[in-house]
Amino acid sequence: MTNLNTLVPDMKISVKQIFGIDTEMKVDGFSKKNEYVPEVDTNYKFDRDTTLAIISGFAYNKRVLIQGYHGTGKSTHIEQVAARLNWPCVRVNLDSHISRIDLIGKDAIVIKDSKQVTEFKEGILPWSIQNPVALVFDEYDAEDQMLCL
Repeated sequence: MTNLNTLVPDMKISVKQIFGIDTEMKVDGFSKKNEYVPEVDTNYKFDRDTTLAIISGFAYNKRVLIQGYHGTGKSTHIEQVAARLNWPCVRVNLDSHISRIDLIGKDAIVIKDSKQVTEFKEGILPWSIQNPVALVFDEYDAEDQMLCL
């Protein structure tokens, strides 16, 4: 995955202006998009309370849990907030195809200076901790209990 470490939010965005919510709150955002920023859906309608919870997560670097029935737009809501902040967002489907190796990482054999050496290749969790990214765990209830950390 691309290293986003050099990215730092470089602007304050008015919640009232971008999301139409009556508040003076401002949240950090980026002036430029990158490959991990979702596309803006101009027809998307924001739920006030959910939007403020998501924005608070971005503003204060806090984890946000959104729950609800399948297909109600929880992940899309996060993506659309991220899209308007130009904030990188990665969606991880916790289905039977994901493993601890995908999440944590693994040792891999690489060639350095014409020699085989073992090197740790980090997974999505260590990468996301080191980079400004909204990490969305999707379909949490579908994950295998053996995957729990």
